Amino acid sequence: MDLFGARQKQLLSFLTANAERETLDYVLQGMREILGEDMPEEDAVQAYLQGPEKATTLSAEQQIVAMDKLLECAEVNFRMLCDLIRYQQLKDAGVVNSVEEFLHLVHPDDAYDDQEEDAD
Repeated sequence: MDLFGARQKQLLSFLTANAERETLDYVLQGMREILGEDMPEEDAVQAYLQGPEKATTLSAEQQIVAMDKLLECAEVNFRMLCDLIRYQQLKDAGVVNSVEEFLHLVHPDDAYDDQEEDAD
């Protein structure tokens, strides 16, 4: 294998590990907010998320919250990816020149709220 291929595999491995860690952190934070003292151990949550079909020490409620937070994280990431694609298409077409213009175009109500907060 050439050096480029080895570096590419190394980068992919790093990015995968980083994405998994960010996802786990998101799920754990959400679970802490909902479950409080009924929060399971991090290792148990990670094992469940990596193999939800396997036996787990998590209660049914903990499993539901963990899966809900995982799906919520996926939804946020998917929405962000869609917005990035929309932004690139609109920028290439000359409709917008900046992210701010894009946000005002796609989410005009949110942009208006930001302007009101800035004025306060």
